Amino acid sequence: MSGGTVISGIGLVSALGNDAGAVGDKLLSGEAGGRTDGAVPFTLAMPSSKLRGVSRYSKLALCATLSAQADAGIDIDAERASRYGTIYTTGYGAMAANVEFGKSVAARDPDLCSPMLFAETVPNCCVGQVCMRMKLKGPSTVMVGGNALFYSKRLIESGRADVVFAGAVEEYSEHLFGSLRNNEYAKDIDVREATVVFVLEKDSARKAPYCGIGNSASGGLSGYPLIKGVDGEKSRMIIARAVKKCAGDKEICAVYTSANSGYFDEMEESVIAENFPGADIVRNVKALFGETMGASFNVNVAAAALSFNSTARKNVLVTGYDPIGNYHCIILERRGD
Repeated sequence: MSGGTVISGIGLVSALGNDAGAVGDKLLSGEAGGRTDGAVPFTLAMPSSKLRGVSRYSKLALCATLSAQADAGIDIDAERASRYGTIYTTGYGAMAANVEFGKSVAARDPDLCSPMLFAETVPNCCVGQVCMRMKLKGPSTVMVGGNALFYSKRLIESGRADVVFAGAVEEYSEHLFGSLRNNEYAKDIDVREATVVFVLEKDSARKAPYCGIGNSASGGLSGYPLIKGVDGEKSRMIIARAVKKCAGDKEICAVYTSANSGYFDEMEESVIAENFPGADIVRNVKALFGETMGASFNVNVAAAALSFNSTARKNVLVTGYDPIGNYHCIILERRGD
């Protein structure tokens, strides 16, 4: 199969590792990243003098984007900079910078607060830093929730971009993670930070892609299952409608579910088993990476994309939900056969 939009590069900052190849090996062996309640270590290959005033949230995006670029083996053509897009999503955005700025405002005259710190409090500051430092001038935004891969695929196939760096950024914040440890539904879930960036482009002879991107579908749940109970009957109906629309008439070999050992797992899996009785159900991604909130759907996609190197699967369905209460699914397709 050829044509369409493909994933040609993957960059990560995660508890399971920060190198796509190494992470793929760990996924194959089932090696967990080890529980951590703090920030994931990473190294950004840029001089510190060029990163003054840049928040950790933005550095996460920069690190994963540069890693994805290297993995895809693409160079940025300065004359075509307007053809490179950056479309990311997040659940909680620059939470740590917002807390720091709030403390600064409370402690002094707001007019004396750092404008550099304030600039890093908005969710799209991360793509701003990526675009400035990588000299990218194409379509660019950060969505709070939503499916960045579907939007990016539309940009490429409508001719508005040739390459899109697409993914999700979710930064560790002690205030956020602390509140989740006190939440009735999330308190026993292993919550971690993660950033995942994909290089999306049309099929090319430059590099064999990980996989192609097929249909996507979404539906609105009555809340965010990580922190709130949702109606079981309604949720099953929304899941069934989304996965059937997404799969269409394709034979699904495997389904990477949103499972995180929470109550929502049974709701989703009952629908998956009913609609795809012959498919392998992969439910251990969050057991390896942790529950990564606004990045979890993209982490699931990364795990599924990496699996094409070690399996003979043709069509894989990936599911997940975001902190806005959206349920997402997407088809990944084998390329090169």
